[in-house]
Amino acid sequence: MIRLLRAEWMKLRTFCLVLPVAAAVLLLGVISAFWYMNFRETPGGAYATMSVMYFFLSFTLMLSVTLLTSVMASTEHETKVWNRICTIPVAKPKIYLSKWIVACLLLFIEVSLIIAGTIVLWKLLFHEPAPLEIIVKQPLYCFCAVLAFISIQTWLSIVFANQSIAIGAGAAGSMASLFLARSTFPVLHYMPWTYPALSTPLLPGHGRWVLAGLVVGVVLLAAGCWHFKRKEW
Repeated sequence: MIRLLRAEWMKLRTFCLVLPVAAAVLLLGVISAFWYMNFRETPGGAYATMSVMYFFLSFTLMLSVTLLTSVMASTEHETKVWNRICTIPVAKPKIYLSKWIVACLLLFIEVSLIIAGTIVLWKLLFHEPAPLEIIVKQPLYCFCAVLAFISIQTWLSIVFANQSIAIGAGAAGSMASLFLARSTFPVLHYMPWTYPALSTPLLPGHGRWVLAGLVVGVVLLAAGCWHFKRKEW
């Protein structure tokens, strides 16, 4: 498995390594600009900015997942080597799992950069004590909750050679999540696309959505591995 992960990492295109950094910088830039234009002279504006971050955080991570999983799978689709890859003496589910793990690792790098960048910006811009618990928990909880979405996008990107399907579904899900999470119909909250937006510690009952992301993510990953094993390329 380690060799598969190493091989998958070596196959990564430069885009996959640049995207987590660019997405983290862009998110922090947007949040900083939003604070400067709206909360700079407002008492407690620094803390109000944290509530704004959670609105953009889930969308940023989900869009990153959409692009990362698509680009990672497109390498095999473009070179048409899925049939040869599946003939190597390695269990097919491990091939699928390696892509999922690398996608998670890249997203975790993005989350780590967001946490580190938020702490640095807080020290530079604000005089109030940094709410480290929120700064750390908010991105980490969102990361855990987005695992279900990673499983969905990994499956779409691998199964469909036309990556516009995976990207279109991921982009639509990313945008819809912002509205579904605020729906007055509670049943819609159980859709995997809503978990990241509902996982912020600023909302009551956020823990169940973090747990839902983990559990549903593992279930969908197992289902994806099973389907990949049975699929004829």
